Amino acid sequence: MPETRWSLVQKVKEKDDQKAKVALGELMKIYWDPLRAFALGRGEPLSDVDDAVQGFYEMLITRGSMLSVNQDRGRLRSFLRASFERYLIDQWDKRSAAKRGGGRHHVSLDQEEEEHHHIKELSHDMTPERIFERRWVLTLLARVMEALRANYASRGKEEIYEALKGALEWQSTDFSYAEAGAKIGMNENAVKQAVFRMRKKFGELLRWEVAETVSDPADVDAELRELLNALGN
Repeated sequence: MPETRWSLVQKVKEKDDQKAKVALGELMKIYWDPLRAFALGRGEPLSDVDDAVQGFYEMLITRGSMLSVNQDRGRLRSFLRASFERYLIDQWDKRSAAKRGGGRHHVSLDQEEEEHHHIKELSHDMTPERIFERRWVLTLLARVMEALRANYASRGKEEIYEALKGALEWQSTDFSYAEAGAKIGMNENAVKQAVFRMRKKFGELLRWEVAETVSDPADVDAELRELLNALGN
């Protein structure tokens, strides 16, 4: 079975430099976008957010902060979000002091557009915490979809996956069983059965992914409800 997020944290805590580097790299891939969105939601300049996330991860190893993570204390994402918020506060004065030198930096149109997007999110009562939760669930679902695609591909059924994946889209009303069947040579009843099996497998993979982020398997259902609520908001 794949290593859980908690087992990756344990590797960071083992003080083996190579294991810590690999484990932290995996965590960076998973949590980078949610933490980046959280920083933007707090008003961090777009030009600073990548450096902030990178610096935060480096701090976790150099200061041994991951040693304070205990699997019995709850969810890894909650620890990371709270720790990152403290890190941003600590860095605020340092960046402010540097910028008081009067230097101005170039902001691209793409940067302005992304900053505008996050301002728009905040204007709709999306707090930085809720933005983080929403980005986390979107990251989680993307990981599940990739695992699902890989599962179908390993069985030589990636064409079926591509034709049916639209049935899994959140609140989608555009999926047509007849059109999907025409693409893969199935009648509508066979497509419905295939979609049922795909949804079942998706649910299994989603529960597995969520189980990796909580300390107690009994918390999976509650975590699923919370994450789906974040997506609905």
